[in-house]
Parts: sequence; structure tokens; C-alpha cells
Amino acid sequence: MGLTEDLYKQYQSLFAQYDYVIGKVVSHKKNKKSSVSSADSEEEFFSSEEVDGSNRRRSSEKEQKYVSDTVKQEPDRGDNRDGKDLNQNIDAAESERKLTSLMEEMKSLSNDKMDLQLQIESQANEVKQLSIKNTELHNHVMELESLLKEKQDVVSKLEAKLDNSEEQSKSNIGKLMAQVNELVLETKTLRTEKDEMEEKIKCDKKETSNEREDLMKKLKVMQEKLDSQEKLNKELETKMEGKGEEISQFLIQIENLKANLAETKSTEQTMMEEKADLLARLNDMELELEIQRNQTKKLEEQLRDTNYEIKQMTNENKSLQDRNDELKAAMTQRGEDISSFLMENNSDENGASMEIMALKAEVNEMRLDLDNLNEHKTKLEIQNERNQKEYAESLAKMENLNTKLTTQIADQAKTIKDQLLTIDRIKAEQKETMITSSKFRLSQRVAERKMEELAEKVKRKMEDNIRLLHQRIHVAEQLNNENKNSCKLIMLRYEQENKILGEKVVFYENELESLKGAATASEVTHSPVIDLKGFEFEAALNGLDAAVAKVEEHRECVVKNVSKMLYEVQFAKDWIKNMNVEMKQLKDNVDCLTTLLNQKEEQGLLLRDKVWNLEATVSKEGGEKLNLTNAVNQLEKKVAKLEKNLKEKDEDLDSLGEKKREAIRQLCLVVEFHRDRCNYLMKLVTNMRVNKKKK
Repeated sequence: MGLTEDLYKQYQSLFAQYDYVIGKVVSHKKNKKSSVSSADSEEEFFSSEEVDGSNRRRSSEKEQKYVSDTVKQEPDRGDNRDGKDLNQNIDAAESERKLTSLMEEMKSLSNDKMDLQLQIESQANEVKQLSIKNTELHNHVMELESLLKEKQDVVSKLEAKLDNSEEQSKSNIGKLMAQVNELVLETKTLRTEKDEMEEKIKCDKKETSNEREDLMKKLKVMQEKLDSQEKLNKELETKMEGKGEEISQFLIQIENLKANLAETKSTEQTMMEEKADLLARLNDMELELEIQRNQTKKLEEQLRDTNYEIKQMTNENKSLQDRNDELKAAMTQRGEDISSFLMENNSDENGASMEIMALKAEVNEMRLDLDNLNEHKTKLEIQNERNQKEYAESLAKMENLNTKLTTQIADQAKTIKDQLLTIDRIKAEQKETMITSSKFRLSQRVAERKMEELAEKVKRKMEDNIRLLHQRIHVAEQLNNENKNSCKLIMLRYEQENKILGEKVVFYENELESLKGAATASEVTHSPVIDLKGFEFEAALNGLDAAVAKVEEHRECVVKNVSKMLYEVQFAKDWIKNMNVEMKQLKDNVDCLTTLLNQKEEQGLLLRDKVWNLEATVSKEGGEKLNLTNAVNQLEKKVAKLEKNLKEKDEDLDSLGEKKREAIRQLCLVVEFHRDRCNYLMKLVTNMRVNKKKK
């Protein structure tokens, strides 16, 4: 409505401006010359739509000729009137200035007139387009009315079907109610029978419960005894297992020390391989993380793009709203200008304003009628929709009632069957309980005998195992003591042999030194003193009392003996040296063995440290793997959240697009409605003008 009023106001303002401009031009020309007034006065009676291009050109040519003639006549008059007063010359100069100003005003007014005519033509074209759209909308309305009629026919048919279905449902409900009453009577009879059976079952249950309580008490006593025996057996078994484990641990430690060297090497290789595998896995995990990061980046970029598109859409909406506001403001300004202009020319247009007000009143009445018709149409559509909904709801209710009744009947039948089955089961259970009670008593006695026999067998086995373990422990202790004693004896023998060899070495060295001194003395001097010394030496060694006199005679024999002694001494020295070498080798071997043992122990410690470090690294790597898996899970959760957010935003965008489409459709409908109103008003105005001209 506002748009039509604004267009109507613009249309009136254009006509008023055009009439006002023409009136000014005519008034100026009437003041100067009466000939120009006739040409200009004709234009007041014609509207902007009836004036042709040829008449416009003729009027402009006449105006230009008139101005040129006036300009030419005035200098001629000035030449003929040289003898007049100075006052007339001043008046002529002022009239020339006025003419120039009027010419400029005429040019500007003619330009404004052309612009206004172009605007009027463009508005006429828009009016034609709106009329075409109006016809299309009228056809669409006719189609909708035909569809409405078809829907009304369908509704009438559905109502007839509803009535038929209601009658059928009433008949079905009567039948079902009769069946329900029969079932209620049957249920009452069954309940009475059930109560009687329950009383009998209660009596039987009491008897069986008393018997069961007695049996359970006896069983509890037997179980307590069995539990106590089992506890004793378990304690003995734990003790035996502890001792056996200690012995096995000693043996295992001896074997493990031998196997640790081979195992450590194999473990090192396996750990290296595991490290390589772990590094490869870590690299794969890092690649997967990078791929997931890239995917998250892509998703974030998509989110940014969607946010940017949303912002653009919001900005477009804002710009459209701003344009609407600007257009409204411009229209309000134009309306204010037109109202001010109309207030200035109220004296000339009172009659026209009255007619316009009457037309506006008629237009408003027509608008109210159209609004009432639209409201009536919407009410009818709403009623149709309500009727359809009520019909669908009633059908659904009837179907639900039918299903509920069928389910209730089936449930009641099932309950009756279940009750009968329970009664049969209870009877069978009673018989079975009587049979099982007799069997249980027999089995209980047999179980008691077997338990006693098993307990005796277990005790014997445990005692035999304990004796064997004690014997094995005693033998192992004796072996350990014997090994310790043998080691101590070997060490003592070794030390004694070392002492004896050291004493022999010292003795042989002293004898060698004494022999060397005696040999040097016998060679340098052959005095009787030397003979006496050699005799003493021989007497001391060989025990010969009468060798002094034969020394000179037997020098050669003495020399041979001395050489033999020297040879024996050298042989003894060589033997001692070999023994020393062997002792050194033995010491070296012992030192080597001790160093090897120490090295092996150190290697074992290092290997243990390495094993601990490797276990620590493995645990760290396991923790890192767990952290990585947790991080991956968190990333997957974030990705899922981002995907959800994307889906929600896509849904929001779709909803926004649909809302915009609906808003655009509504705006198009409003615009078409206002165009129809404008066309109608234009036709009314043209008819009114035609009527005025005829009058």
C-alpha cells in the first residue's frame, strides 16, 4: 500500500511541476507580448501523455523566433530614437537584462521539461509491464480457484468415506465389546480356579520348604567341614610349593647364569629389531597424524569459506535493507517536497484535491474489500487443512483403538495359557522335588564317604612329598658343604706347594753360589790350602775321609765331578725356571679366569642395566604410543565435531536460503499486488481526466 501511495504521489508531483513550469512561462510571455500567450496557453490543456514531439519542436522554434525578433527590433528603435531622454535608454537596458535572464530560465525549464517527459515515458513502460504481470497473476488466481474446487470435491468424497468408516467402526466396536464381556466372564472363572490351585500349592510349598531347610542346614554343616579341610590342605600345599620354589630358584639361578649370556645377545638383537619396528611405526603414526592435520586444515578452510559466504549473505541482506531504507527515505522526502509544493498551490488545486481524496477513499475501500477477500480465502484454506488433519487424527485413533483391543485380547489369551503352564510346571516340580530329595539323601551319604577317603589320600600324598623334599634339601646341603671343603683343601695344597718350591729355589741358589766360589779358588791357586778346601768339600758331599792325599793324583776326576755338579746345578736351575714359568702361567690363568669372571659379572650387570633401560624405553614408548593413540582419538573426536558443525552450518545455510527465497517470493507478491493497484489507479485517473475533458 505504501509503494502505491508513493508512486501515486510522484505521479501527481510530476504533473504539478509540469503545470507550474508551463504557467510561469506563459505568465512571462503575457507580460512581454500577447502573441506568445496563445501558443503557450494551448499546452496547459494537454497532458504530458498527449503532447507529441512535433508540437514541442514548434513551440520551441516559435519561442526562439520571438526572442530573436525582440532582440532585432530593440536596436532599430534605438537608432530611430536618438533624440529621446536618458531614462528611456536605462529602461531599455533593464528590459534587455530581464530578457537574457528570462531566456536562461526558459532553457533550464525546457531541459527540465524534457527530463520529466522521459521519466513519464519510463513510468508508462513500467505500467505496461505491470499490467502484463497482472494478467499473468489473474490467470494464476483462476488456476488456483479451479484447484480449490477440485480439493473441495475431494474433501466431500473423504467426508462421505469418513461417515461410512464411522458406521463400520461402530458396528465393529459393538462386536468387540460383546467379545470382551465374554472374555471377562471366562477370566473370572479362571481366577476362582487359580485361587483354589494357589491355596493347594501354598500348602505343598510349606511342606517342601520345611524339608529343604533341614537339608540345607545339613549341607551347610558338611560344607563347613569340607572348607576347613580344604584350608588345611591349601596351607600345606602352599608350604610345599614355597620350599619347592626355593629349591627350583637355586637351580634356575645356576642355569640362568649360563643362559643369560646367550639370551642377552639374542635379546639385544631382538631389542634392536623391535626398536627399528617401533621407529617405523612411529614414522607411520607421524605420517597419519600429518594426514589428519591436513584434513583438519582443509575442514577449517571449508569452515572459513562457509563463514565468509554467510557473512557475504548477511552483508547482502544488510545492503538490501539499507537500499529499502534509502528508497523509503527518498520517497518520504519526495512526498514532503510534493506536499510543500501542493501547499503553495492549494489555491489553484482545491477542486483537484477534493477529487483525489474521493478517489483515495474509493481506492482504500477497494483495498479493504481485497484484504477481506484474502482473509476469507486464508480462513477457508486453514479450515480445509484443519478438517484434513482432524480426519487423519480420527483415522489414526480408530486404528490405534483396534490395535489396542487386539493386543489386549491376545495378552489375555497368553496370560491364561501361561497360568495353565505354570500350574502344570508346579505339579511336575513337586514330583521332581520328592524324587530328588530321596536321591539327594543317598548322594549325600556317598559324598561323605568319598570325602573322607579323599582326605586320607591327600594327607598321605602330602606326607610323602614332604619327606622327599626334606631328603632332597639335605642332599643339596651336603653337596654344597663338600664343594666348599674341596675348594678350601685345593687352595691349601696350592699354597703349600708354592712355599716348598720357594724354599727349594733358595737352597739351590745358595749351593750354586758356594760351588762357583770353590771352583774359582781351585783354578787360580794350587796351594795345599785349596786342596784342603776341595777335600773338605768332597768330604762334606760324599763322606770320604781319605780323599785328601789323593787330590793331586786325581785332579782329572775332581774336574769331571765338578763339571757333573755344575751340569746338575744348571739342570736344577732350568727345572726351577720352568716351574716358575708354569707357576706364572698358572697365576696368569687364575688372574685371567678371575678377570673373565669379573668381566662376565660386569657384563651381566651392564646387560641387566641395558635390559632395565630397554624396558624403561619400551614402557616410555608404550606411554608415548598411548599418548599418540589418545591424541589420535582426540583428533578424531575433533574431526567428528567439526563435521557436525559443518553439517549444522550447511543446514543453517539451507534454511537461510529457503527463508530468503520465501522472503523474495513474498516481496514479489507484494510488488505485483502494488503494481496491480497502481495500474488500477492509473486507469481511474485517466478515466477521470477523460471525463473532465468531456465536461
